Amino acid sequence: MAGSGMKDFLDELKAMKERMDDLFTSSFDSGESEKSEPQASESWVPMCDIIDSGQELVYSIDLPGVMEHDIQVECKDNRLWVSGLRKRDLPEGEAFRVERPMGAFSRVFKFPCPVDEDGIQAEFKKGVLRIEVPKSSPGCRSHRIEVHEVE
Repeated sequence: MAGSGMKDFLDELKAMKERMDDLFTSSFDSGESEKSEPQASESWVPMCDIIDSGQELVYSIDLPGVMEHDIQVECKDNRLWVSGLRKRDLPEGEAFRVERPMGAFSRVFKFPCPVDEDGIQAEFKKGVLRIEVPKSSPGCRSHRIEVHEVE
């Protein structure tokens, strides 16, 4: 019967985890009710990867649920400005949990070197905004330097 003791222990651990989850969740709720109307966030910050390919800087920004016409990309003051809006797209009914941020977003990236502003291109595919920013001067382009072992 050693197995049933272990099962009781695991059941108690599971129940404790559920109580902790409920406590954690309720500490961030308004306290008015368990179910609450989803609110649009003031703003949210989409995740971004920036890659230096040597010839250009490539920005990949995750924007799931955002429509292409709700995205603005600008280049000014030696910076890349990306902003937009994720609109509420919840189906009709009572929401029990809403975790996806909604509302306006904005990111500003300072270029690490001079860029060719006229050559910047952006494409939006499967919820990812990809912006290619060509470097303008050869002095800014990276090149590999071989390291030699010295004895």
